[in-house]
Amino acid sequence: MINYLIVLEYDGSNYHGWQIQNNSSAENNNIELKTISGEVLKAIKKITGTDTELFVSGRTDAGVHALNQVANFKLPFLLNLDKLKSSLNGVLPYNDISVKSVELVHNSFHATFDTVSKTYLYKLNNGFKSALLSKYSWYIKDNLNFSLMNQASNMFVGNYNFINFAKSDKRKCIKDYFRRIIKINIQKKNYGFDIYITGDGFLRHMVRRIVGAIVLCGLGKINIERINYLLNTGKTAANITKAPPEGLFLYSIKYKHKFFC
Repeated sequence: MINYLIVLEYDGSNYHGWQIQNNSSAENNNIELKTISGEVLKAIKKITGTDTELFVSGRTDAGVHALNQVANFKLPFLLNLDKLKSSLNGVLPYNDISVKSVELVHNSFHATFDTVSKTYLYKLNNGFKSALLSKYSWYIKDNLNFSLMNQASNMFVGNYNFINFAKSDKRKCIKDYFRRIIKINIQKKNYGFDIYITGDGFLRHMVRRIVGAIVLCGLGKINIERINYLLNTGKTAANITKAPPEGLFLYSIKYKHKFFC
């Protein structure tokens, strides 16, 4: 089997996340929801005539975007890489999903399990409301305090129990809520702020709740002692604001053999 690695960029606005899923409600008659991986797999099948399995560095939720999403799949034959890239881009939804690169990797490579770290970017539109960023940022009308935001971000760096910053999923038993945040970098922009969060692994909704806490600190609604409490206690009834999905981008992926950014 030949192992292909692809790097994707996509606008998740019109999709129900990365993972293929079925809408099981009766009124929708089990209609398959439109997902990023579903579109990519359909494109591969149309070009090669072969069904395959797609492995990804990390699943993105509904409405979340990616600048450098890494995935791999295997086929029983070798294809010209330039032609494969061109063909995929010719079949995939033009305005939503594009293949940035295609390469061959060792047969043992797994896009999910071989990830060393990931960086997410979150865009905050603060002050004037940007029309062009309306679909790709979180608009915060009130002024954010940059110093307080940096203080808040520093609280998350390290290895902590993020149970209070993750989605509660009754269908999936998560035994370990400990994750390591390597760094958080907040950059001032003319439209607001860019927040880069790098970690070796993330729970569902974890990045969006970290951003939510940073914003609440920046608005003076909570303090860093509150964040410290939530990171160093068990499950609480706290309701940390979850940043909306449209401002979130999967920014870069690091593997042992290569850094995709």
